[in-house]
Amino acid sequence: MATRKEVCDLTNELTCSICLEMFTDPVFLDCEHHYCRSCISQSWEKTLGNVSCPECRQVFSQRNIRPARTLASIVEKFRELKAKITEQEEGAYCKEHEEKLKLFCEVEKEMICVNCWNSDHKMHDVTILKEAAQRNKEELQTYLDWLDCEVKNITENKESQEAKMEQLKVQSDQLMDTIQKEFEKMHNFLNEQEEIMRIKLRQEADNMLKKLEDYIGALNDRVLTNEQLISELQTRLKVTDTAEFLKDVKGFLTRYADRAELPEETDVEMTMEIFGEPFQFFRVWKGMRRIIEPVPESLTLDPNTANSQLIISEDLRSVRHSSEEQDEEEDLPDPLERFDEYLYVLSSQGFTSGIHYWEVDLRNKVQWVIGVCGESSGRKGAFLPLTTEGYWVVSLFNENDYRASTVESTTIPVKVKPWKLGIYLDYEGGELTFYNADNMSHLYTFIDTFIEKLFPIFSPCNNLTGKNGESLTLLTG
Repeated sequence: MATRKEVCDLTNELTCSICLEMFTDPVFLDCEHHYCRSCISQSWEKTLGNVSCPECRQVFSQRNIRPARTLASIVEKFRELKAKITEQEEGAYCKEHEEKLKLFCEVEKEMICVNCWNSDHKMHDVTILKEAAQRNKEELQTYLDWLDCEVKNITENKESQEAKMEQLKVQSDQLMDTIQKEFEKMHNFLNEQEEIMRIKLRQEADNMLKKLEDYIGALNDRVLTNEQLISELQTRLKVTDTAEFLKDVKGFLTRYADRAELPEETDVEMTMEIFGEPFQFFRVWKGMRRIIEPVPESLTLDPNTANSQLIISEDLRSVRHSSEEQDEEEDLPDPLERFDEYLYVLSSQGFTSGIHYWEVDLRNKVQWVIGVCGESSGRKGAFLPLTTEGYWVVSLFNENDYRASTVESTTIPVKVKPWKLGIYLDYEGGELTFYNADNMSHLYTFIDTFIEKLFPIFSPCNNLTGKNGESLTLLTG
């Protein structure tokens, strides 16, 4: 008896290349290619003048179509043989009732006979095999498309994680070099602290790299598994025989359901949270300012830049909001450098190079904006204080909503409310870092390229609620 493969191979040989079904009333052209009479007629129906063979593209000036009687006889005999083979296939008959499987239960996802329907599946959604095959084929095609998309997303995610690994290694090496240079200045007094920080840095970096490697490994495994499932689905979707296609379709759907969730994405963020505090030697600097630089800057506020609703202290180190504009009875000068819309004020000191550090007393304020801005950045009217506009600032709103002025307004997780804020600027290194100056814990770091003079900027924000009346105060070195 012919094997299933032999039957499938012969079926393919007796299949019309236009309708992809076995020949019906086959005919052949002058090029000896065969088609169903209706298929080739419809193919040429809208063509004027010369026509061509859909398969070999040979052009004919006359539409000579000759009946393929021998092929028609072969097809008819093969249909009968195939029907007999199909009837003898175990999967085409119900084992319990010995009836032909003519229906498909959408609830149980299996082929059933009429007796099965009347007994166990009466309340289920049941359709004929052809409709069920089409519906399940569409569903499997949807799963195939989804898996293709998932593989693409996983690949992009993997590439992103690998890029993070490279960036992490570079940043880790840069930090190691910085730590080395700074601790060399402290010699024997700081050797113990240096060793502790090296070990902690390496351990945390290794732990993070291990997490990334494990996650990428999981993604690779996921891709391999999905590719195998895709191959199986593609093979199954090529099966033209309805009963053969629907055999074990429940198993395919169950296996897909098990693939519904991606591996949980690792929580690695490229804000250098790995190190907690990218420059932990600041803790030592607090007590050894005569040995190491930078020492805290002694900044003062520039009244010429202050919004008219801000009140500057006589020593030029504190600023707070006033509900009324100053000097209402006089014409207050409005120089180009003054902020007229936002409650901002700049320091008198600006930086074009070097490493600098300063601190601001926040007290009990529930809103504030602190950072740096470029000398040419806009100050008039309303604008968005974003990095793209030359503003690198961190803000507090509504008492506990800390944000960085990135394009998407990055939320900063803060575990301990800072009473003092430390700002570290490495101009050439393109880094602006904010710390909780009480314990020197890291809050946020901007990485950018600075090309013009930068001025520290401050805003006490308004006191319309009555809860934000205290001043922002610049602390001296």
